[in-house]
Amino acid sequence: MTHVAGFEIYFDTLEECATKAKGVANQFKSAAEDGPTSVSTSCFGGLENVSDKLAKAVNDFEVKIDAEIRHAQQNLTKVEAAIHQVVTNVRTADLPSVPRTEQV
Repeated sequence: MTHVAGFEIYFDTLEECATKAKGVANQFKSAAEDGPTSVSTSCFGGLENVSDKLAKAVNDFEVKIDAEIRHAQQNLTKVEAAIHQVVTNVRTADLPSVPRTEQV
């Protein structure tokens, strides 16, 4: 914990959040790499005039799920980077070498 201009900064907690975000992002990345599976009409047997529609609906749904998984992974990666940037910015701002302005 560090005190900065009346604030208590818990760097360990911020780093833990970044690590958790990275871990979940990696889980989403793994799921995205598996990619959508393709379903054929044979999965639905001989359903007359319906097998094609069902296969298309399932495949469209898989593509949408894949896009959402990739989007979530990208956002979590951004969250991790943002948390690290906050830590860096606060640590840099708290250095004694940063010039302070004096009020007259």
